[in-house]
Amino acid sequence: MASSSAGAPNGVPPRPPNASANAPPPKPPPSKKYDKKTLQKAHERFDEVKAGKGGLVMDVYAGAPEGSKLFFVGKIGHDIKTPPDAALTALQHLLKPHACFLQPALNAYADKLVWAIARGNSEVEVAKGEEAATFVEPMPAKATHRPGFAPEWYEPGEEGFYIRRDA
Repeated sequence: MASSSAGAPNGVPPRPPNASANAPPPKPPPSKKYDKKTLQKAHERFDEVKAGKGGLVMDVYAGAPEGSKLFFVGKIGHDIKTPPDAALTALQHLLKPHACFLQPALNAYADKLVWAIARGNSEVEVAKGEEAATFVEPMPAKATHRPGFAPEWYEPGEEGFYIRRDA
């Protein structure tokens, strides 16, 4: 039986060529799937960041490029060393599909969504126009950027929370 070096057994990445033979194998990268388990882990991380010293929370909104509404997607928790736009990038694997799950009309724009953020827990103030949401473009994230995500959920029959986009 021929062996293949293309993959690693059990999903564990191969050791880098410069690693010691006695070094433990590297941990597999975190799951990038949009599923219940990944959302739960992201929420746990959100709670950790929020409770930790220097933890920051921001509200996240998504909308179609030319749409009049920005829909509330959830909250991101990040540390002071992680810029908000990098936190947004680090969580794109969850934010995009969750925005489209909440608002199926956004599926047509999944790769073109526009993003806005506001101070955490300011949904009512933003909706009243007392506080602004700021448009942001995702920027490169580093491996040290480990934000968490608390997703928004709708009750049956709810249309979802949104803000009007300024013209």
